[in-house]
Amino acid sequence: MPKEREFIKSFFQFSMGQWIAALISFITTPITTWLIIPEEFGKASMFTLAFNLLLNVALLGADQSFVRMFYERSEDKRRDLLWDSLLPSLSVGVVVFVVIGIFWKELSFVLFGDYSHFLPIFLLGVTIIIGILERFSTLAVRMKKRGIAFSTLRVVNGVTNAVFTILYALFVSRSFYAVIVGLFFSHIVTALLAIFFERELWFGKFKIDFKSIKAIVRYGLPFVPTFLITWLFQSIDRLALRNYSDFTEIGLYSAAFKVVSVMNLIQTGFTMFWTPVSYESYEKEPESKGIFEKTSVFIAAAMFVFGLLLVVFKDAIFLLLESSYRQAAGISSFLILMPIMYTVSETTVVGINFKKKTYWHMLIATVAAGVNVFGNLMLVPVYGAKGAAFSTGVSYIVFFCMRTFISKRLFPVNYHLGKFFISTFVFVVVAFINTFVPNMVYQVVSAVLGLIVVMFVYRDQVKYVFDLGVDLMKEAKERVVSR
Repeated sequence: MPKEREFIKSFFQFSMGQWIAALISFITTPITTWLIIPEEFGKASMFTLAFNLLLNVALLGADQSFVRMFYERSEDKRRDLLWDSLLPSLSVGVVVFVVIGIFWKELSFVLFGDYSHFLPIFLLGVTIIIGILERFSTLAVRMKKRGIAFSTLRVVNGVTNAVFTILYALFVSRSFYAVIVGLFFSHIVTALLAIFFERELWFGKFKIDFKSIKAIVRYGLPFVPTFLITWLFQSIDRLALRNYSDFTEIGLYSAAFKVVSVMNLIQTGFTMFWTPVSYESYEKEPESKGIFEKTSVFIAAAMFVFGLLLVVFKDAIFLLLESSYRQAAGISSFLILMPIMYTVSETTVVGINFKKKTYWHMLIATVAAGVNVFGNLMLVPVYGAKGAAFSTGVSYIVFFCMRTFISKRLFPVNYHLGKFFISTFVFVVVAFINTFVPNMVYQVVSAVLGLIVVMFVYRDQVKYVFDLGVDLMKEAKERVVSR
């Protein structure tokens, strides 16, 4: 029990910032929709797609190498590892910046529909350089398992992004530039603060080892094509909407994403916590699998319950948005499958990473991307954003299945998949009704019934969390009384 409480305490420390950031996003998203019309929101979404693509190409997978090798190095060698990992990424980042500068007009047309937007393209190049520094600086905090510091970074990132976006929209222009400026300054502030938190790791003597750099690139490089396929997998919905629809439809889809981002932030909070914990647990006890079994079943229960609660209250949530965005409520249900499937798969994919069989990630991403591309090409021309959401949700189920079954062959663990697939089936039925059946009564009733079924399936986990919460409240009360 004490060990499990320590595990939960550490998780809360890492996740607290994500939850506060989710609250900030929940508050600022309605404000943003009142300031920026769907068409402009859609253009900002295209900028974000390009940024994520180019940043991860520039990283060369060296960030993944840094994470994988962190606990293999003694503390006095970790500064060398940081710089050996950072230098190849920064070098490619500079090349990407130059290429963006040369082809800025063409990139402006692809992203925004005309050739005149030099400033956002310039900011794209600069933000990639800053994003590389931010990635490694936040990874350093994360791998040191400094949960409160990491949570602080997430809160600062969310606040900075919201403040600069809203101020720009209010006092300069209610255009997609506001979202880009918010993103730009949030990366700068987060990177500087993260470097300050781990300044002892960043500053001081270090030795560049070209053999180490070669090993880092060799391990990380397979992640680049994998990421490109994963990027296509995660972005084909908006690319299909860009081709078959307009920026307004992309804006509505992106607004649905913003609301679903409450779940995405929980996903990120858990993933940031889980990665160092899982690697450290495996390095210490390679044959011990209890932590992976328990974590997977508890995270599955939590994500399905949170997801169904979001479906139950989705229409009330979208009432907070400006009226032109409210039809996005019908798009959101299937999108919630993304954070559910991805988060739970982070607990079940460990075998691939522990055994360093990273080439499997490419196959997984390719198959999932193929399913999503086919689904979007078939459904978007007919159903628009709803078709994109349906296709994306289903492809993430495929993504989870492949990650899990391949990992289990390499590192067998009982993930209680029977419970998981029953809950998945229930969620898909609920999501279908809430997307394609226009009757609100049916939508709410189906979501409530689905929530009841899932809580019954995971009744042991729900009861454990409830009992633990009661015990913690009693302990807190006793401390107050004793004082």
